[in-house]
Amino acid sequence: MTKKSITLDVDPTIMEKNMRIVKDNPVEEEINKLFVPKDTYPYKVVQPTPGFCVKTFTKPDNKKVFVNVCLTDAIPCPRDITNDELMQILSSEDPSSYRVPMSIGEGRMDPDKSGIPATVYDVAINPDFFTKIEKDDLFQTFFITVVFEGLQDKYQFEIDMTKFTILKNRKSIGNLQSHRIQVRDVKNCEEKIKPLIEEIKVKDVCKKDISYRLRREPPTGEIQYLLAEFKIPASVELQDLNLEIGEDRVVLDCKGPYEPVDFFLPCSVDQEVIDAQLNRNIEMLSVKMPVIH
Repeated sequence: MTKKSITLDVDPTIMEKNMRIVKDNPVEEEINKLFVPKDTYPYKVVQPTPGFCVKTFTKPDNKKVFVNVCLTDAIPCPRDITNDELMQILSSEDPSSYRVPMSIGEGRMDPDKSGIPATVYDVAINPDFFTKIEKDDLFQTFFITVVFEGLQDKYQFEIDMTKFTILKNRKSIGNLQSHRIQVRDVKNCEEKIKPLIEEIKVKDVCKKDISYRLRREPPTGEIQYLLAEFKIPASVELQDLNLEIGEDRVVLDCKGPYEPVDFFLPCSVDQEVIDAQLNRNIEMLSVKMPVIH
């Protein structure tokens, strides 16, 4: 089977109508099971409390981003070191000997004080370490730097490291998310050589699947085309989507913590005349696929 990548166009006028949910394909269900991660550590669900909020911007598009630094005892505290020790570690040949355990949640859209939607991330750390960075400018700058590096590495975007502000009147933007956090021994972790930032594996309680449905047109009689419709989260940018259409298969990948959508079609479609449109008004990606008779 050959597959063809599709370029997506944004159409702000197309509206959702005449939708009929089709039962899940059993083959697609089996494929989705392959993407279910298996934990190697026990975990627990925690609800962090607010700490402070950092406002920054992406590069080069200068989009506003908020980072809610929040607190939970479920995250272990890093080794307690002095400022001199931190400077020595950072200038040494092995800066990975000091790491900061933290959990980084997925991005979501929340309004800022002006009501304009902006991307928000929750980053949870140990309360004792939070007290340290709150009082010490050196550790605070160090911490914010590794948080930005962690976000850039996990979600593949660039942050303006020199352009950030800690909000004075708000401890968080939006509602903090619950997290499922692995229970790990930080002392054992430090015996291994890893980067400066150690992210404790975290899974948000809310689902990370992309919702979708498949319908035929017309509803009765001979099928003219199939219409696949995907609910795209507001935090997902157009350029983060990769859609591939095969003769009898659809695969949708997107950056971030979302599982790929991969399912088979009930009949063959014409790959040369696929029409894919993303409607940001209803956050819906519609893919029209003419059927080959």
